[in-house]
Amino acid sequence: MTDIARIVTFKKENGEEFTFDDKYVQLTSLENKMLIFKFEASQDILKEGAEFFSTFNTYEQIKVDIGGTGEIPCYMKSLSPIVGRGPKKTDGEHLNGIFTLSLQQIVAAPDAEEEQNCLSCALSQNGVCTIKDNSEMTTCDDFKK
Repeated sequence: MTDIARIVTFKKENGEEFTFDDKYVQLTSLENKMLIFKFEASQDILKEGAEFFSTFNTYEQIKVDIGGTGEIPCYMKSLSPIVGRGPKKTDGEHLNGIFTLSLQQIVAAPDAEEEQNCLSCALSQNGVCTIKDNSEMTTCDDFKK
C-alpha cells in the first residue's frame, strides 16, 4: 500500500506546475464535477500561487493531482482575490490570507456509436437501459442469451 503524498499539484498544459503543501489547501466542495479549493497560508505563499493561477483564462485546461493519486483534468472556472486574515505587519498588510479556486472537472463525452445503439434498443426507456437496474444482466448481449 502506497502512502498518499501531502501535496496538491496544479499543472498547465505546457507542463508548468505549482505545488501546495496540503496543510494550506482544503477541497471545500465536490459537487456536479465542480472542485472548489480554499487556500489559506502566509501572504507570500498565496501571492505566488495566485500569480500562477492568474495566468489562466476561463475554461483553460488545468490538471490537479491531490496527494499523487493521479491527475484530474479540469477547466479553470474562477479565482477569487486574496483576502487578508490574522495579525498585521507594521505596514498594515495581513500576515496570512485566503483565496478560492473553482475548477470544472472535464468528463469524457460518451461514445456516440454506443449511445446510439442504446437509444435505438427495444430495452431502452428514455435513453436508459431498463435491464441494468432490474436484473443481473448488464448488457443487451446478456439479455439475448
